[in-house]
Amino acid sequence: MAKKPNKQEALSVSRLINEVLVSQLGIPFRTIVNDSTFSSYTGSKRPDILISNFEYDGTNDEQYIENLIAYVEAKDTNCIVNDKNWEDAINQGVEKATKLKIPFFGVTNCKTTYFYNTQTKERLSLNGNLIYEFQTLDIFRIIKKCLVENPKATDIKIGFNSLSAVSEAVFNKKLWELKEIYRAIDFENNTQKIDFTVGLIALEYYEEKSELENTKDESLQYWSDIRKLIQNPSSYEKANMVRTILLTYIDRLIRDDSEFKDFAPLLISVKQFIEGKIPNLEAKFLQDIYFVIDSMRPLHGTGFDLFGAVYENFANSKEKKDFGEYFTRRHYSRVFAELLLQDEDEFSENDNFSILDPACGTGGMLTESFKVLKNNYERTNTFSETAKEFLSKRCFYGVDIRSENISRTRLNMFLVGDGHTNMQADNSLNPKTSLGKEIFKKQFKYIITNPPYGTGKELADTDSLNSYRYEVAFICRIIDSLQLKGKACVIIPDGILENPSMKAIRKEILMTCEVYAIVSLPKFAFAPYTKEKTYALFLRKRFDRMYSDIEKKHKPTGKFQDKPVWMYIIDNDGFANSDKRFPTRLRDKNQQWLHDEVSGYSDAFGNERKSILEQRWLSFDDKVTQTEWIGETGTSIKQRKGGFIPFAEIENTDYLTLLPEYYLRPYEPSFITEKELEKEIAEINKSLRELLNEIS
Repeated sequence: MAKKPNKQEALSVSRLINEVLVSQLGIPFRTIVNDSTFSSYTGSKRPDILISNFEYDGTNDEQYIENLIAYVEAKDTNCIVNDKNWEDAINQGVEKATKLKIPFFGVTNCKTTYFYNTQTKERLSLNGNLIYEFQTLDIFRIIKKCLVENPKATDIKIGFNSLSAVSEAVFNKKLWELKEIYRAIDFENNTQKIDFTVGLIALEYYEEKSELENTKDESLQYWSDIRKLIQNPSSYEKANMVRTILLTYIDRLIRDDSEFKDFAPLLISVKQFIEGKIPNLEAKFLQDIYFVIDSMRPLHGTGFDLFGAVYENFANSKEKKDFGEYFTRRHYSRVFAELLLQDEDEFSENDNFSILDPACGTGGMLTESFKVLKNNYERTNTFSETAKEFLSKRCFYGVDIRSENISRTRLNMFLVGDGHTNMQADNSLNPKTSLGKEIFKKQFKYIITNPPYGTGKELADTDSLNSYRYEVAFICRIIDSLQLKGKACVIIPDGILENPSMKAIRKEILMTCEVYAIVSLPKFAFAPYTKEKTYALFLRKRFDRMYSDIEKKHKPTGKFQDKPVWMYIIDNDGFANSDKRFPTRLRDKNQQWLHDEVSGYSDAFGNERKSILEQRWLSFDDKVTQTEWIGETGTSIKQRKGGFIPFAEIENTDYLTLLPEYYLRPYEPSFITEKELEKEIAEINKSLRELLNEIS
């Protein structure tokens, strides 16, 4: 009987490694060693889980251990945090970590994981938030570097990009846990499952926000009251109280005098689910769901699109395809917001600029922009109460034609730190509501958007051509909505840049704006949502368009720019260039991404680095040498990736082509001689004769 817990523990650890560390957090399997003896380091006492910068081949003990970046003692899932077995694991952790010469270690019951300082046995935190989960390789490297430099530290400071990446990785692991519970619950559809999940996340976050703002009323019930009531999450003696407390909490938040009333429709649907509208949502399942979401804490300042993450995990392929018209992958949203807003380092009391997304979907572009500005202000010590009020109430505007999207945008903005006030359901091309009309009377310093493509119902407001194409109509709207010297980042299809029939709109763009950068995205950047070839177009407005009272349309004014256009081709974005879009996660010896040009990383020494695109932004030019890299198949590729294209070169093309590939990788036709052609024809005729003989 004594061996059964060990067998169960081994199964739990094996599942943790395969389904969480490898599948969810992207840690290469061969860098993880489980329950192997390194006798020259720890004697007969085997460390449970080791993770190194190097793969282990069974013979390279010294190399593997010297480059160790994490060590964890593992207990069975029945082990309760801080019980006798847990405390025993902490003591073993201190002893083994000391021998392994690693300054921190973890203890896990394969559901919850705490990390401790080897010297002090104090729990570790990231930017003030205690760690409850395994982390990514990048974070482990940063933690080790920090503790090597300051051995008694307990709070590890990490940058915005790293925090966003780790928050999302851990969040996705928690969504995986929810999927396991949801298998036993009969949801009507995935939308119901998504809204239920997001609604519960919002309930947890609301309490976090009230604590941060010192507005929490201790006499009222909150999310955490369930945790205080149920000390052992695996015991279901008080499971019915979970339902009771949640319903009381929701009733208070949906009242007219609640600051959360804007999200009442979502919370009402959650209430209906909890009250029994979903078959099989038993009290014990609701309790399990509660504790998974509770372990997501802290959600404040996550730095990514929460709704988008839930949708990607729970929606089926058809729903994802439908969703694609208003969804931008989060690592693109982050890097483009970073590049567009790079000049906004410090907050000034005189700042009154605003940012618009006229096709905001669920708010991914706006949430990333919020986080970029907040991080910039915190880094320069200018994030004052006035700055907080500015970001929360005055800076951000979003419009989308679908009201359900606006509800989700408001919630996304609220979850990321607020800024949900000026979100409006309306048609950006022909606004009908009073707030929608007011928004488009304004002019904005920044616009960031991924508008819909294809044929719509609104005629583009331009005298240059008659077009009902969404992308043309939105470009016109964006130019008019920018203030002079204002900047925009717009995701557009290739037709805008190279289709001969759209030369007139390119001319209009170039006569009213400076096109200062164009970034080519991989063909499958938004697969499976859409396979449209897309580009990020960066504009700076130079002239207002003139309005014609006769034609009732706008006309271009101004003149062509004389500055060159910086163009760049992203060949790899961290995902396979195919419909499947699985993460590639390959790195070089310095831990720089091999197949990801848009994500930041930490190097082998724990130093945080910006993405390759950000490092090269508006400066990189490989016209002379070209750039060599390793493709997904492992073969070496050498091509031009970026550089400055003189505007005279663009102006001299027949159709004012703006396609980066046209200039950076011009097509070179391959010709054959007459004799080679005759030989090819003879081979084809021979094959045809053989085929006919087989048929006869």
